[in-house]
Amino acid sequence: MTQICAPISTRRPLLAAFTAALLAACATQPAPPEPVAPIPQETVTDMLRTQVVTVTALSPDDPGIAALAQAVSGADLVSFEGGGPPYRESTALKSALTEALVQSGSLGLLILDVPCDGAAVLDEYASGGATSALAADVVRQAPLYEGQKSAALADMLTLLRGWNAVNADQPVRVAGMHCDIAAQADPDRLAIFWGLDQLPAHTGEKDMAAAARNYGEPATNHVWIVQTDDAALSDIIPVSGWIDLRDLPDSADVTAWRQEKAQTLYLLRPMYPSSADILFRHATLTPDTPF
Repeated sequence: MTQICAPISTRRPLLAAFTAALLAACATQPAPPEPVAPIPQETVTDMLRTQVVTVTALSPDDPGIAALAQAVSGADLVSFEGGGPPYRESTALKSALTEALVQSGSLGLLILDVPCDGAAVLDEYASGGATSALAADVVRQAPLYEGQKSAALADMLTLLRGWNAVNADQPVRVAGMHCDIAAQADPDRLAIFWGLDQLPAHTGEKDMAAAARNYGEPATNHVWIVQTDDAALSDIIPVSGWIDLRDLPDSADVTAWRQEKAQTLYLLRPMYPSSADILFRHATLTPDTPF
């Protein structure tokens, strides 16, 4: 077979034309994009700080306290972990949150770690029983342990007596742990338990608090508020405020952060029997004065 080839004089113009066409095609292609610097990933501390609700004043009118009341208003039971001797700020938080819940109509029961006969005296006063005594006198004379008598409790009785006088259709009752009064409270309204600062710290106190309303039947929707002034938390809560740990993403970074902090604050440990639901940090703690 005879191979037919184009003459050299013909091939050269063809090659030149092909090369020119190739160069023209390359010239129409867009230039590769400039490399973009990677965007720094948000650290877990930065993410947590954005979820903190600050509290300026421990009063029911403070926006941060109002937000906390809203966050817990749908629970069956809210209880506190004081973690040590009584402090003014811890007592003020209990009082402010309780008052905010009373004024919202969400609260139906205040549970105290007091003898049942003492709770009955307090409930009689709060319910409007005929008496000329002041709330402070009732608290001082009631059969309670001396460490359970406080100005905050007297102030709360005054508030409840006033509320119940004009809201007979949705009263707030006062009860001790596992007392008969608790069974008379509205089961569809929230209960709040003030007693944990008077109980010894142990791994079962969260379960004990959850069972405070109905003995042997722990609340299924229980919010556990832990109060602390731990300086190790100042990177996310620089001033007084709170963070709802239930809303945190279930990520490796958050879990690692909790495990690191739990070396000093064990109630932050994930899956721990007494791990906090809501963490409240007081910027300062002042020892309380006897009533």
